[in-house]
Amino acid sequence: MKILLQHLRTRLFLRNAGTWTDKVEEAHDFQHSQRVIDFVRQQQLEGVQIMVKFAEPQFDEVFPIPPVTSGFASARA
Repeated sequence: MKILLQHLRTRLFLRNAGTWTDKVEEAHDFQHSQRVIDFVRQQQLEGVQIMVKFAEPQFDEVFPIPPVTSGFASARA
């Protein structure tokens, strides 16, 4: 299983900072969903989603990463 970051429009996967690829085997494996979320927040990325990639594609799952809003940030403070 791999935890990947996928661009919604292009469907490319993050390879490393600033580089995207269409090859799953070249994509950066975050190994944990919280690492992807932290990376997206730190880099202020939008239009991306988490893909959980399994050896058998029928089990693959995608999860949206909602944008941070000021209301959400205030509620957490």
